Amino acid sequence: MAYDKPLPNPDENTQPFFDGLKDHKLLLQYFPSADHYQYPYSDRCYKDWSTDWEWRESAGNGEVYTWVRMHQLYHPSWKAEIPYTLAVVQLDEGPRMHTNLVNVPVEDVHVGMRVKVHFDDVTDEVTLPKFEPA
Repeated sequence: MAYDKPLPNPDENTQPFFDGLKDHKLLLQYFPSADHYQYPYSDRCYKDWSTDWEWRESAGNGEVYTWVRMHQLYHPSWKAEIPYTLAVVQLDEGPRMHTNLVNVPVEDVHVGMRVKVHFDDVTDEVTLPKFEPA
């Protein structure tokens, strides 16, 4: 079955992040002047406003910061997946990512649960980062 959900539309600044996902690497912006990782992309560091940064690979580990089980259908392409679990994951490097939790029963989900990145190859060109129990 073809993937029918909305897909990201990277620009020249975010394309390296999505290229990394395709290679099953979770890349984060790193600002050496503040020893700071951040997500999502910004042209400046949230801590010291530096514009000097690089992409660095994350270990892809973190913990559930908060989560919700979705029962309401907000987009028709998710109908077959209702209910599904959305979460904010605090990566060990510091940034928080909005994501889906996969491969875990809802009764096992809890704040502080250790998770790891799961690369979901949704099309031949697009891979999405989701998280599963570590």
